[in-house]
Amino acid sequence: MARRIDFGQTLRTGTTLRIDPKVILSSQVLELSQVELEQFVESEINENPALERIDDGPSAPSQDEILKIVAPGELSPSGECHELWRSLPKDTASEVDWVELTAMTDSLADHLRAQLSAKLPSSPALLVEYLVGSVNERGYVTSEPEEVALACHVSLEEAQEAFEALKTCEPLGVGAADLKECLNLQLRFAQSDAEKLARLIVRNDWDELVAKDLRSIRKRYRVPAELVESAMEVIIGLNPFPGEGYAPATVQSREPVSTAYPDLVLHRDESGWTIDVTGPGQGSLRLARGYERRRQELEAMSRPPKDEKRHVGEFLERANRFIEALSQRGLLMRRIGQYLIERQHGFVSTGEYRFLVPLTRCQMAQDLGTHESTVSRATNRKFVQLANGEVVPFEVFFKPALRVQKLIEEILATENPDSPLSDESIARILDAQGIKVARRTVNKYRDRNRTLSSRRRKSA
Repeated sequence: MARRIDFGQTLRTGTTLRIDPKVILSSQVLELSQVELEQFVESEINENPALERIDDGPSAPSQDEILKIVAPGELSPSGECHELWRSLPKDTASEVDWVELTAMTDSLADHLRAQLSAKLPSSPALLVEYLVGSVNERGYVTSEPEEVALACHVSLEEAQEAFEALKTCEPLGVGAADLKECLNLQLRFAQSDAEKLARLIVRNDWDELVAKDLRSIRKRYRVPAELVESAMEVIIGLNPFPGEGYAPATVQSREPVSTAYPDLVLHRDESGWTIDVTGPGQGSLRLARGYERRRQELEAMSRPPKDEKRHVGEFLERANRFIEALSQRGLLMRRIGQYLIERQHGFVSTGEYRFLVPLTRCQMAQDLGTHESTVSRATNRKFVQLANGEVVPFEVFFKPALRVQKLIEEILATENPDSPLSDESIARILDAQGIKVARRTVNKYRDRNRTLSSRRRKSA
């Protein structure tokens, strides 16, 4: 019996998500600090011969130099010149996916904000923002429920509910007040015998755990020594700082910078305010004149060499995108500077924290008419220089806890040494300034700064 073979055609339609490389580059440039941007610009200049600095850039390459780079085989390479064919630029724009060109840079705050917004859909946005801002870089919460309730004008029960929701967020252990609670949160889903014993040890035998008194632990639970050792390995394998894994990364590898260089300078004189965006900007770079001249010559030819035309066009387009990204970064930073002058005029003029007005990145983004993630990229890990010359991180504008801590430091710095202020007195002074905090909150911030109590300060 003969077999029958049928042939046919089918047509499939679909959509794919792609982001313009311009958007990706703009986001990357916006996220960089001044020092990182300098490194990024230097790297781009080294990689792109069509881009040069205006101030100290090298002399424009001659036509012969460009031809030597682009077409060493007289612009008409034969099929035998395999190395030249391999080095020529390939037209793969249609194959490039935006996911391959960018990296995830969500900070811990972004990660927690997304989770809490889903866990607390009916809670005020200010409560979520305040709670997220109270989590430090290591993942520990630095505020008390009473403080959050007073600051956000919600009930104590609602604030406590928000704290409990925070402790259920990823990464495991985030939202804890101390190391013991952090480890307990990471062990709440214990399954194996070793994990269950580790949870009991952390919860009930903290002193023995710190002293590594395994004999007392084994005697108390009457378990084999091997199980106790396995439980200790589980505890040692926990993460004491769950927030550090979400430290933001950028496209450039870098070494830690010890000096805070301002990315935005707000200066005031008799003529008014001036806003300066430090680091390289649109006006510091230009297209290489040799490449621009060669493009005009190629466009004037009736039959220009395809490979050279593609090379010159691609590098000039890349240089244009880079210069445009720098321009967009500078414009947004200046808009943020103008916004701070208008919204935080008292603080940026004097540097006194009592003039700080509560502000969130979400609110700033709405007022500027942009996305919150854009404001986050523009202000994350960056510094601003105030009119008095003080350099402060942008975080002081978005973390109310920092404001309270600085105010307590200022009050303690001006107190009478012969009659030190008690925590209750400091709380009343803050209340008179319109800042409601509990006495225990004052005590916590004072302990964090390693400041003695009023009684010990007087005796000292």
